[in-house]
Amino acid sequence: MYTDKMDLVIDVGNNRTKIGLFGTSGIIRQDNVATGDLRAVMDLLAGADPAAVAIGSTAKVDPVLLEAMGKLAPVLVLDGNSASPLLNGYGTPATLGADRLANATAAAMRFPARTVLVVDAGTCITYDLVNADGTYAGGAISPGMEMRAMAMHAYSARLPKVEVSGVVAELGTTTRSSLESGIQFGILGEMHEFIRRYGHESAAMVVVLTGGDGLRFANALENGIFAIPFLTLEGYYALLQHHRSLHGGILASGAGIGPRPSAAG
Repeated sequence: MYTDKMDLVIDVGNNRTKIGLFGTSGIIRQDNVATGDLRAVMDLLAGADPAAVAIGSTAKVDPVLLEAMGKLAPVLVLDGNSASPLLNGYGTPATLGADRLANATAAAMRFPARTVLVVDAGTCITYDLVNADGTYAGGAISPGMEMRAMAMHAYSARLPKVEVSGVVAELGTTTRSSLESGIQFGILGEMHEFIRRYGHESAAMVVVLTGGDGLRFANALENGIFAIPFLTLEGYYALLQHHRSLHGGILASGAGIGPRPSAAG
């Protein structure tokens, strides 16, 4: 570690934002708040004086957030093209989502010298594979639960909008329960198939689930699945520390600090 002070890490999602305060021993406290809730960010700090703020986002970073964080400490805005301890085998790193790079980085650090598949079940579901040699190999993107529910409602004349929660029956006996079953078990089947396909070359592959719906599917999959709700925050913190390692323990002026163009995934 390069500082005894704490660092603030912010993972901005479409609807929810995860925030974490990190120290030399790892994450000290964290929260999951509505995106745009600056008060919640300040409440998490509880008067702490961060050495740096790392921000990753699936969309363009809110300039209001950037301005507010810039008053606290130097800000490092991360994207999919940020420097990483991984070897990057992605064909278009400039369009890689910052969250995908962060997930891959955190998973590789948790399970060194192992093949790891990260499944992030959020607005979209992302599948990201890190090989045992530390190479980020790529993955897949598919619609998440909410997106599937919205699409079936928007592109049909009579299908209602459903919100999947609680226990879902495998066999739907109404239109609503049939939609819920299709969403829940369609995604579950998809996850099983990606795990099978990506694990074909590595029987010892580790599978990590994260994201807002990660725990729901981790409980439904076979044993040996790791559910890590704040994996993306861990990854952003690791990328911040890697940035420091490249620049003598400080945030280098002009090296990724401040607004960056958004990545497409």
